[in-house]
Amino acid sequence: MQFSRRSEPLRLIATRLGLPVVETIMRAATVNEALRITVYYHDERAPDSVATLKRGHGSACQLEVVYDKSPRRAMLHYDIPVERYRKLLGALRRAKFDRLDDEEDLPYTGVDWWLIERAAGSFYHDIALCPTSARGHHREVVLALREHLSEAVHQGV
Repeated sequence: MQFSRRSEPLRLIATRLGLPVVETIMRAATVNEALRITVYYHDERAPDSVATLKRGHGSACQLEVVYDKSPRRAMLHYDIPVERYRKLLGALRRAKFDRLDDEEDLPYTGVDWWLIERAAGSFYHDIALCPTSARGHHREVVLALREHLSEAVHQGV
């Protein structure tokens, strides 16, 4: 599995919350595809979060959003219709997500970051971006997530 060069600090959020890596999620017999969005707020105005969408064989996908909230994490579960998931994947395809690199010139401090990971079978891809300054295809990825999976990027519980 090849990780984006800026993703490591964001991966620590999921680790701190005790969540398995996407590769481990994909080993489950009931999971065909997975999408994970990790949100980091640089100014702590909202708790950091990790949203994992899993697609299996049924008519719904499962979305789990975990917030890094003191003194313990908060977790929300959602059933997402497969049709909504398909619309999200279509929007990500149009944004060329699977071929994007990390957003260029992403500052290391003073901005919010998103890490978006997608896995299906042996395929894995991730990108890091700043949702407020993203341009071009990166901006299309931000808009796709806000439109089709707003629960994953909502500011806190």
